[in-house]
Amino acid sequence: MRAFFTLLFCLCIGLGHAQQLLAPLPVNTTTGLVTYMAVVPTPGVIQSSLVARAKVWAHRVSTANKPPLVVSELGTDVLFVAGSQAINASYDVPPRTLYFLAQVSMREGRYQYRFDELTLEMISPVGVPYYQSVEAAFLQQSPPKATGNSAATRLRKAFDEALAQAGARLHNTLTTPLAPPNEAGLDW
Repeated sequence: MRAFFTLLFCLCIGLGHAQQLLAPLPVNTTTGLVTYMAVVPTPGVIQSSLVARAKVWAHRVSTANKPPLVVSELGTDVLFVAGSQAINASYDVPPRTLYFLAQVSMREGRYQYRFDELTLEMISPVGVPYYQSVEAAFLQQSPPKATGNSAATRLRKAFDEALAQAGARLHNTLTTPLAPPNEAGLDW
């Protein structure tokens, strides 16, 4: 979650300075992919509740024909999901949807998320959808200015907002009980 707050902070700071560029995207040096990840504490939430909540989140964001997968390895439950997040139409940019691969590792009182393989659904001039990786959309040119109304600035801000919304939905789901806890302390 720290990465999302840092991203939002950078966006807010950038809006105050006319010539400042948007923050560079975090690129995994091993894979070369834009990757967002952080460890987030969830005090008082037991692991089985985190897993149940993560499954609810995964079913809400998962794409058709790609069900979420949960595996356990060395005391950590790991959820994998191919998900999507709608992009705010107010930016008036071609992409309609952000697709991502999420990995959420859960242990007692904390979780680690990782969003990568980020893809934008774009619309061609003739109205046909096509898909473009975030790396192709943003890494081949310098970061756009934080202010202004250029297509590159609007596209980047729409992407940043969609990714922040996906992370916020994950955090809200993992920190909100599904139901009142029962006598065993489980909310599932």
